[in-house]
Amino acid sequence: LSPPPLFLDCDVEEPNAHLFLHPMLDEQQDVALLIPFVDEAKCTHCGKCAEVCQYHAIAVLGQKTLVFPQLCHGCGSCTALCPEKAITEIPDRMGVIERGPAIAGITFARGVLDVGEPMAVPVIRQLKKWATALPGQVVIRDAPPGTSCPVVESMRGSDFLLLVTEPTPFGLHD
Repeated sequence: LSPPPLFLDCDVEEPNAHLFLHPMLDEQQDVALLIPFVDEAKCTHCGKCAEVCQYHAIAVLGQKTLVFPQLCHGCGSCTALCPEKAITEIPDRMGVIERGPAIAGITFARGVLDVGEPMAVPVIRQLKKWATALPGQVVIRDAPPGTSCPVVESMRGSDFLLLVTEPTPFGLHD
């Protein structure tokens, strides 16, 4: 006899599966991305951090180093390569993951991206790690619509996919 399924609502921008499954969300955890913080007293403004950042989240302008948290992907390259050790990483909250029991014994978990946050993938990735399945337990993932990075991350590691779309030419193309 296998355990009841684990249901993950991976549509972190607009989670709505709770409307149908009525979970008792009794556990919660913040999701944060580690972003660079520059100690200007130590920084020599050499520009190595800006050179290594493929997302252009750091810019050195004269004697000032600017950090753009919305562009940062939290890779840590700037921190690792700073010759002066002037960069540390601080958590920047981007959302929350929650879990608890739902109807029919279903284990339910969802991610909720904070309003205005640009990246859903880190929340989805953390949700999938946090809500691990028991041996023999079926995992059902509700993915966001479309074909974007959050959809791909939601499907990553799945053994079977059931794709549902609206009956339009646009939906058929996706």
